Amino acid sequence: MGLSILPPEPESEPEPSPPQAIEAFAELLRRAGLGKSSIIRVTGRAGLAALLWFCRHGYEQVGYVREGPSSSDDGDLVLAPQTCDLDALSTLLRSGPRPRAGGVLMVQTPTPQGPDDPAQDLLSRSGYQVEGCLRGRHRELHIARRRVQAPLMWAA
Repeated sequence: MGLSILPPEPESEPEPSPPQAIEAFAELLRRAGLGKSSIIRVTGRAGLAALLWFCRHGYEQVGYVREGPSSSDDGDLVLAPQTCDLDALSTLLRSGPRPRAGGVLMVQTPTPQGPDDPAQDLLSRSGYQVEGCLRGRHRELHIARRRVQAPLMWAA
């Protein structure tokens, strides 16, 4: 069940209104196989706002997981709503919370400057299958599913 990769937003197109953005995000979750009863974990400095959003929209099993070493490995979704540079993404993948095998990780990174996407390469090397990428003017949202036989990344 792959998600389509969208082209960058045209400069002349207005930002979606809040109700449109909410519906678009809810649809993105549905397309990733996530529903109101899914186990959702949010992490990072923007996690509180995301936690509140999920609670206000009827998601039943939402919790905050702190950044850094984590034993959390049970979520259907781990969402890092803040924009992560490659170093922060690497740290998250190495020692942060992970979704269960087959679960989804959603993370934002800056839009790459060239044709290659180092964030997608890092996700793939870390045991994730990138299913989609929504690109904006300055950042992109990666939707990646953790492979069942994902390699373990340990801190050195």
